[in-house]
Amino acid sequence: MAVKNISTRMKICGRTAKCTGGHSAVEQSGYISREIMYSEYDGKTYYPKYAEDLVHNEVLLPENAPEEYKDPKKLWNSVEMFEKKDDAQLARTWRIELPNNWTYKFAIMFLRELCKRLFVSKGMCVQFAIHDSENDKGQRNLHAHIMLTMRSIDEQGHWMPKQKKVYLTDENGERIPVIDEKTGQQKVDKRNRKQWKCTTIKTNDWDDKKYGKLWRKELTDAINSANAELGMTEIHWEHRSFKEQGLDIIPQIHLGEKASAMERAGIKTIRGDINRDIIARNAIINAARAAYEKAKEELAEVVAIPVTVIKTFKSEIVDMIRKMAERNNNRLTLPVMKGKFIDAVSDRASLQDKAKMEAYVQSKGWTTFDAMQADRKELKANYETMEKSRSDMTERMSYLQKLLDFNDEYYEPYHKYNIEYWKLKGAEDKNGKPLGFFKKSQAEEYKKQHQAQLNSFKMYKSALKDMIKEPDKKINPKAWKKELDGLKEKYQQTERPLSDAIINLAKMEVLSYNKRYLEQTLQNERNEKNKNLNRSRSDHSL
Repeated sequence: MAVKNISTRMKICGRTAKCTGGHSAVEQSGYISREIMYSEYDGKTYYPKYAEDLVHNEVLLPENAPEEYKDPKKLWNSVEMFEKKDDAQLARTWRIELPNNWTYKFAIMFLRELCKRLFVSKGMCVQFAIHDSENDKGQRNLHAHIMLTMRSIDEQGHWMPKQKKVYLTDENGERIPVIDEKTGQQKVDKRNRKQWKCTTIKTNDWDDKKYGKLWRKELTDAINSANAELGMTEIHWEHRSFKEQGLDIIPQIHLGEKASAMERAGIKTIRGDINRDIIARNAIINAARAAYEKAKEELAEVVAIPVTVIKTFKSEIVDMIRKMAERNNNRLTLPVMKGKFIDAVSDRASLQDKAKMEAYVQSKGWTTFDAMQADRKELKANYETMEKSRSDMTERMSYLQKLLDFNDEYYEPYHKYNIEYWKLKGAEDKNGKPLGFFKKSQAEEYKKQHQAQLNSFKMYKSALKDMIKEPDKKINPKAWKKELDGLKEKYQQTERPLSDAIINLAKMEVLSYNKRYLEQTLQNERNEKNKNLNRSRSDHSL
């Protein structure tokens, strides 16, 4: 299987000369979307240089972002107008290459899901565009541009500060004053406000250097999984640099827009000459490495001596894991369309871990995939039963909570007036109503004073009874509360079994997927070997 190092470039778009990703977010947005864009910040209209290579352009938003930001013009103008500093960073840009044999439809779906998972889930607004072009040699160049916002958005849909002030406190939780060394008194500012020790913290960690490598790895993992699903297993995409892989291959330098245009026109450039020299040197290195690997394989065949190996556990699943790990950087691969169970597992790295998955299979005692599938069928049935039970409990808890909320907010506040009225009326009925021309009924007087509340009580009582599903229509908040508390406890008790079932089903999905992946890979290799053999025989006969 051939290895391809993915080509990506991440830059910062900002107003200083240090920002190599452009100095206008509006301009960059227009460049990737191939649209004419007007910047409210600098009053300039930016015209795209190309248009024919645009495949797709889209904006993805987190839940709390204004809907109008789906228009890239409004999104990036809002970003620029909010930034007041001359050295402000406006956006992060990421250019990535994609497999040239992908369809446009698949590439769009892939990018949309990737951006949602890596960026939108963190709160970023994302614009991505897919371009496709050909050079003068007919070589395709399918790639994508991604623009990311750098500020978080609050619950009201407003841009948040990039950092905030936090006061330092002592062991008692009290703010620490700033003391003037000369006077020994707490310092005050020009407006006579007391000064307290403080620090600033970032409102998000999106600029953490760890994300560069993490996103690059996530991208290549997703591409490899997607290719596996499509049956395109000839090339393994690698996120690590040549140096990180322990390879002495020299990376090519970036040509740039002007040099690329000159090279396409047949004009040699200094940068082009450097890359041609690098390509020639790497060809020698690769040829030497290939010869070395072939010699090593031949030597291994000659000196191989059969040895007795004590195996405590034999399993076709474990064998598959080891074979797959040998071909995939000592790990299993995940499908790009991860499905219900894999998607629910946060620690997906454990699903790819060779040692952990081997230990898992051994703990289950599976020797065949048939045995695993039998357990999977039973576990999935149990999971569906649990899900149905939890769904029923959720529905019942929601119903009881609505009854309690209605009771607390509407029925109970007016119920006390009804209780008081009947208390007075009951006492009068028992003792006999006051007689005489000048004597009045306390119950009737209370009723006149609180007629509105008593009418509201009747209305809300009727409404509450209509909400009750039980045939007796009995209003019993204490019973509702007791049942609700019991259901909550029972629901909580199902969390761990359900979580265990999801993790187990996810592991089985990964194992089944890697089995199909390996079978397809081996079949492709056999086909290629047969082709080469037939080609060799044909050449020999000539």
